[in-house]
Amino acid sequence: MATDDQSARKAETWGHAAESYVFASNPCDLIEEITLPISHVARRVSGNGTKRTLIFDEGKAIVRGFEGGILLWVGARDLVVRHALQLLLESGLFLARLDERLVISWYLSVGKPFGVIEGLLFATPRNGARCNTHLR
Repeated sequence: MATDDQSARKAETWGHAAESYVFASNPCDLIEEITLPISHVARRVSGNGTKRTLIFDEGKAIVRGFEGGILLWVGARDLVVRHALQLLLESGLFLARLDERLVISWYLSVGKPFGVIEGLLFATPRNGARCNTHLR
């Protein structure tokens, strides 16, 4: 018999997930601008300030900000829904940043949300010096 914790983890397992990083000078405002229009089609929205989670019938999107940018993560039961969620987030970004050139690269996500991006952004080489990784 599965415990509540096991059931919650099983429910959070998405077969198709991707994540991205976008440079932003004011992440909190950008998160609001991206997620407000999308929230009308989400089943549930939680969080505020530097993190917002949007739950949809067949997927989930997380937008998390920190100094210098925002992290985007989408997970879905199938590839079509994942791409749809990615497009929702991208359209919000393009609308919020009309005057700027914007390049968004998505990476397949494995394990916990943002694990791949955090590894790329904050990786520490073996000698202990910090990497200066910039995603385009």
